Amino acid sequence: MVRNPKGMRDILPPETFKWRRLEILLSKAAFLYGYGEIRTPILEFSELFRKGLGDESDVALKEMYEFEDKNGDVLSLRPEGTAPVARAVIQHHLYDIPVLRLFYTGPMFRRERPQAGRYRQFHQFGIEAFGVSQPYMDIEVLLIVKRIFSLLNLPLTIHVNSLGCNECRPIYMEQLRNFVLSAIPEDEEIERFKKNPLKLFDSKRPEHAEVKAEAPRISEYLCPTCKDHYVQVIRAAKLFGVPIVEDPQLARGFDYYTRTVFEGYVGELNLAVVGGGRYDHLVSFYGGPDVPGIGFAIGLERLITSLEEVPIVDPEPKKTYFLATTGEDMIEPAFQLAEKLRDHGIGVIMDLRQGKLQKQLKLANKVEVRYALILGEEEQRNHVVTLRDMVSGEQRMVSQEAVLGE
Repeated sequence: MVRNPKGMRDILPPETFKWRRLEILLSKAAFLYGYGEIRTPILEFSELFRKGLGDESDVALKEMYEFEDKNGDVLSLRPEGTAPVARAVIQHHLYDIPVLRLFYTGPMFRRERPQAGRYRQFHQFGIEAFGVSQPYMDIEVLLIVKRIFSLLNLPLTIHVNSLGCNECRPIYMEQLRNFVLSAIPEDEEIERFKKNPLKLFDSKRPEHAEVKAEAPRISEYLCPTCKDHYVQVIRAAKLFGVPIVEDPQLARGFDYYTRTVFEGYVGELNLAVVGGGRYDHLVSFYGGPDVPGIGFAIGLERLITSLEEVPIVDPEPKKTYFLATTGEDMIEPAFQLAEKLRDHGIGVIMDLRQGKLQKQLKLANKVEVRYALILGEEEQRNHVVTLRDMVSGEQRMVSQEAVLGE
């Protein structure tokens, strides 16, 4: 009798209706923040993943479906989505858009041990944003996660940490390596920990729990720039109601992460359903320009098991505005206004580099948004915005409530 391979599954009706609703809801959340869909091939050159994820990552070492084709090219079924998107950004010069927002949905493949909610072919929804090094983009990404799980009516806790940068992390890594070598010198995984001591925090072995608890914390080694970035992310996340918990042991499994990393857990399940972080050097590592990035991925199989039903949502925003500000002191009021608009089904795109107003409006033209909202101190004081037609150049004051009601 014919059957599917181990770890692969068929999704049948009526479950496919639930999947379709979930995919529409996730896409809608991305559209509300100005993200466009990208579709990359299932097959990529293996080197893409080995370089980006790290040769010592579990995925690169033992989980990739890898083969050599008739031309002698070594190919892999994609095990994750960030590296292919970064490759596409370079190949198609998408970095010419100063602030680039992309999302994807599709199957990934890892030769893991199948278990509840985990398969060898699994599906991910992912967000990738490029071009903004400021912590405001970290906040936008966390707000997207929050919105998705609010729409799904699922309780979520997001664990957050910073992994530092290329300046401060090596100092911490050396201290952590020395600690591990002295704490568990005869451990069977010591060679793995020597190469990457952060792997200690991935360990689920009970005998490592006390060692992890006593290990030095990276927060003590962050350089002033990374420390300030982390503090701003935590402060703003709390301000905007993102359900975060600071987790000094959170490391994530891929080498490309820098600074902010996070994982989200639903309810009492000790299983991450969403994970992501910054990768400020991945594009340049692949030979592209020095473009910072940040993103996350949600495992749909894990998520779908937590859902009794998926709400029906309109597939696209009612309309989309570009929201510009006249100064950095307006960024938090702008975030609050943007979230209100999104609550009403209206898409909002922001230039989170927070340059001068004309620079922001230039991006509005680049992403081809017809109407821009401008928020300055006077507008905020009077609960209005300046509504600008990006084609004719005409503009007028309108109340914020009127924009919400349109």
